[in-house]
Amino acid sequence: MQKTRIVFIVLFFCLSLPLAAQNVFIINKDTLQLKREVKGPLSLFWIRQDLEYRYFVQKGKRMLELVNPDGNGKFREQLSELTTDAKIHTRDVKFVLYSLRHFTNSYNALVQEDYVKNESTRNILQRISIFTGLSNNIYTDNPENILAPVLGFEYEFYDPNLAPRHSAFLQLRHNFEQDEYRYNATHLSVNYRFKALYFKKFDLHIDARLATLYYSSETVSVKNDAGKVVSVKDESGFTFTAPLSFGIGSDIKITPNSFLTVGYNDIFSLVLDSNGNFPIDFTLGYKYSL
Repeated sequence: MQKTRIVFIVLFFCLSLPLAAQNVFIINKDTLQLKREVKGPLSLFWIRQDLEYRYFVQKGKRMLELVNPDGNGKFREQLSELTTDAKIHTRDVKFVLYSLRHFTNSYNALVQEDYVKNESTRNILQRISIFTGLSNNIYTDNPENILAPVLGFEYEFYDPNLAPRHSAFLQLRHNFEQDEYRYNATHLSVNYRFKALYFKKFDLHIDARLATLYYSSETVSVKNDAGKVVSVKDESGFTFTAPLSFGIGSDIKITPNSFLTVGYNDIFSLVLDSNGNFPIDFTLGYKYSL
């Protein structure tokens, strides 16, 4: 019996260690695994659920969730109540992680002489995606308006606290040639994305292609005055341009960390001239949060 009791105690202790390390709390009958951002007289925790962030502060044995319904600044009143023992203002605190982290670090430094500011959690989040589709390459000479397949890879990064609607991304894309349209190109571009509509399950965004370095290869037909093809020649080389071209797209959540992506790209450009065809550049892909 004594041995059985010892086994249960050891087992309970072993199971408790991971829970303690992971900062698991039961708050209002809700079990939450929180990430600790700041440790001190006033500790800061947070958790990301869907596209929303929840923030918690702990002082002594008191754990409190900060709230900001309809952006009314209720959380500032909560912080003021917890920090009456120090001369610190809450009017400039924003309901985002970097601002709350700065406030809690500042408060802790005021009330504890040997306090060392906590290092910040990584703010920049990253996503990668792969996509494929069809394009008529409206910024090239395509008299027969041939559709050609495209394949690409994208690396996106953004700050979900400071600027959740904005992101930057690098895109590597290859346009394949067709028998009737002997043009192919590999593009490496720098892009900007703005989420015009931003919901938990999907967003609708506007993309802007800012700068592109590409290598293209094309077979060009040489015609005489009568319009008859007399020869063909191959042209290839690197080109750098700042097209300022725009498109639209959507990320549709299918799992907590992955999305189905849809894009209508290169609808128009402020710099490049189109070939007169109606722009057709549709892509479908899969995106994953790192």
